Amino acid sequence: MEAVSFLTQTLSLLTLLIISSFTYILSKKINFPYTVLLVFIGLLLIPISKIEALSFINDFSLTPDLLFFVLLPVLLFEAAYNMSYRQLIINWKTITSLSVFWLIISWFLIAFALFFLFPFVWLQIPFLVCLLFWVLISATDPVAVLSIFKSLWAPRRLTILFEWESLFNDGTAVAMFLVVLWLILEWWDITSSTFIEWTLKFSSMVWWWIIFGWLMGVLFSKAIWFIKNNEEAEIVLTMLLAHITFIFAEMITHHFPFLPISWVIATVIASIVIWNYGRYKITPRVEAHMHKFWEFFAFIANSLVFILMWLILSNINVNFSEFIFPLFVTILVVMISRVISVYIPVWINNFFKIEDHIPNSWSILLSWWSLRWALALMMVLLIPWVWDPDYTKVIAFQESVGWAYSFSIRDFLLVLTIWSIMFTLFVKAPLTPVLMRRLRVDRLHRLEEFEYEEWKILSNLKIIQKLNLSFKKAYLTQIEYDELKDKYSEKLHSAVKRMKKILEEKWDDPKNLIRRALSLHALGIEKQYLKELFFYNEIDEKNFKYILRKIEKQIERLELSHEQLRSISNRHNDYDIFSRFVVWIYKRTSTDLDSYIRNRTRLIITRKVIKELRLLADIDFWFDKHLFDEIIELYAMFNKQADEKRIKIFSSHKATINAIESKLVNKSLLKLEEKTIKDLYHKEIITPKLYIRFMDEIEKEMYSDVKKMG
Repeated sequence: MEAVSFLTQTLSLLTLLIISSFTYILSKKINFPYTVLLVFIGLLLIPISKIEALSFINDFSLTPDLLFFVLLPVLLFEAAYNMSYRQLIINWKTITSLSVFWLIISWFLIAFALFFLFPFVWLQIPFLVCLLFWVLISATDPVAVLSIFKSLWAPRRLTILFEWESLFNDGTAVAMFLVVLWLILEWWDITSSTFIEWTLKFSSMVWWWIIFGWLMGVLFSKAIWFIKNNEEAEIVLTMLLAHITFIFAEMITHHFPFLPISWVIATVIASIVIWNYGRYKITPRVEAHMHKFWEFFAFIANSLVFILMWLILSNINVNFSEFIFPLFVTILVVMISRVISVYIPVWINNFFKIEDHIPNSWSILLSWWSLRWALALMMVLLIPWVWDPDYTKVIAFQESVGWAYSFSIRDFLLVLTIWSIMFTLFVKAPLTPVLMRRLRVDRLHRLEEFEYEEWKILSNLKIIQKLNLSFKKAYLTQIEYDELKDKYSEKLHSAVKRMKKILEEKWDDPKNLIRRALSLHALGIEKQYLKELFFYNEIDEKNFKYILRKIEKQIERLELSHEQLRSISNRHNDYDIFSRFVVWIYKRTSTDLDSYIRNRTRLIITRKVIKELRLLADIDFWFDKHLFDEIIELYAMFNKQADEKRIKIFSSHKATINAIESKLVNKSLLKLEEKTIKDLYHKEIITPKLYIRFMDEIEKEMYSDVKKMG
């Protein structure tokens, strides 16, 4: 029987993954949120699973252990993996105020309001149960809304506010859930000191998850550096980081109650550390695979959670007609509390100019979107059930408060939670794109509009050049050539017309707009070639990070509007204590050889920028070409300064630098060798077996001294 059970569970899992894959393809074709469509499919699976031949679909289910220790770490790690701590520093007051006000206001409006309103819909629910629902519903989900934001070009800062607020809410929600659940399980032993203990327990969780998550992130970053150039092992280590951090946090809390740690935020902090501190310890060629791996892993986790949600609901022994009015009241109360908890901190921020102004359209979206997600579902399933030793405590609590309903507290909260998720998925998610378009949140700002038209001009010009070349080589007939040329000439004419319209706007300085766009292009080229030098080990990690940090700060400043640039650019640097500390350490440990490597790198990348900009300047973008000359002259000055400093240091350390230059020249030759081998392989001149052997030899020599340089 065990073998049959295992086989049917495996078949069920595989069937669900197949269904999820086709659902994802369908969502792309009809341009509909994937997670929402997946829940619809899950709804259809309920009657299908009742058919005897297809009943195996129910054999794979979401257990608390599977949800909490396998799927949740994946979702948390993937959500936090690409989040920059600098964005938190820049927006920390807004993010903190949104999180704090949401927790405080939702506490009064959800816990107390439901406690007093439920009797009007024929339910007598104890206050601790209402409090438990409040912490469940405080966990928000950025996954579905962010996928909509990306498809509709939502402003970057709005996306950041959603992401960080959700992470803060998730961590505090889990910590508070565990404390409230503990109060329910130990209700008979509550004394006057219980609430003091409650506060200390929660505060302890908040501090310990920061320390523990940071330590795990640093530890695994060091481990990844130690095994550098072992691609599969590096990816596995990040997976282990997510799960080991989560599991160790739970074990420490279980065995050492005086050191309670929030598993959720410990995992999030570890993920942020590995992204911001350990990212460049990962072998460069692994980084792209790392993103794909975590996207794939998160896709599976999200698919299983959302598609199995309805199947969980179908197995609950509850008369859903009894919940129509309580559900209506619950959803209304949650929505009202969300609106109030968003508008108060936003109004305070805008009135006192604490941070960048938040438009009213953003406030509407922040208020509208409060999706309850997998974490809330997972927390409900943590409430002890029949197989749990603490289930007797739940029964004792129900008896003590006179719980006279046929359903349990756990089933009651499960129904409220899942239907809250369903409401936001079925109502809020489909309406979010409509709301964004009505509020014009998806509109590009001036710089983005200019860049968009600029690159459309560039791409259409290149296509026309390619068409001319293809026609000369007789790859196209006269009719095909004329049709295609007319098509892309029309596109080019439209892009030029729109660009002229942008530059004719009276309220914006067109020259300044063009300078900002060209400067961003130049910085992008710098960043690209800097990463290439690091990829081929021509610059060590320490100096690479130092230069990269400066480039990214310049990009951030240029991406801000003029008002933002004047009011907060300096303040951002003041808040970035970590970055300032790193720079201070770097300056203390920097040597003349470090300075030589930096200036040599700047010499190379500024030369590349000048070359690329000159190529762009040859293209007619229908604006003043002297603006190109300004940027080129600026980079020519940077290039000259870097060369002068490099020569000056070289004159004092000739022997040492000659040895370094010899190694770096060898790496340049290895780079050329690698490109040659790739070209031969793509032309099928060498076999795959020989290609792998050549690439292994080149990589081994390329990174032979990586530890010494790092």
